[in-house]
Amino acid sequence: MAKKSLSAGFTGDIEEGQRVSTKAKSALATAKDEAGMVAAHAFDHPTATGSAALVFGALGLAVGYLLGSASASRTRRF
Repeated sequence: MAKKSLSAGFTGDIEEGQRVSTKAKSALATAKDEAGMVAAHAFDHPTATGSAALVFGALGLAVGYLLGSASASRTRRF
């Protein structure tokens, strides 16, 4: 059998726009922009922000209570 050169895999250069670090920096910049927009909206509408926090807090408390009571033993002896 003749030995053939196998050229499997990547053989070129990576373009700047395709690098993981470039994409990660872009995603980080987008996340920072979105966080800034959320903070600005919360500052502009404090009543709505407080109401949303209260509703989600109460929902979290209710779900936690239901999960805790469901996982508790049904037969308790004192």
